[in-house]
Amino acid sequence: MIDKSTILRYMGNALLILGYYILVWGDQKYGLIVKVIGGFLLVPSFLYFKMWDSLTLCGFYFIIEISRLYHLFVTDGR
Repeated sequence: MIDKSTILRYMGNALLILGYYILVWGDQKYGLIVKVIGGFLLVPSFLYFKMWDSLTLCGFYFIIEISRLYHLFVTDGR
């Protein structure tokens, strides 16, 4: 039986790939939103397996993506 953290990891990785695709070929706002959601879904798996390096990297990506989303939504992307 597959545990919940593994299912969340699969979903998170799929959303990250989809988010990158949307980011490159579609709308930047929606691509970043999908990537942030995918990153959140990866966190329980990183904590369960004590993958501190991946969790730290995910945190850095989260800061970069949130700051860009803030810029896109608040300043209309200018």
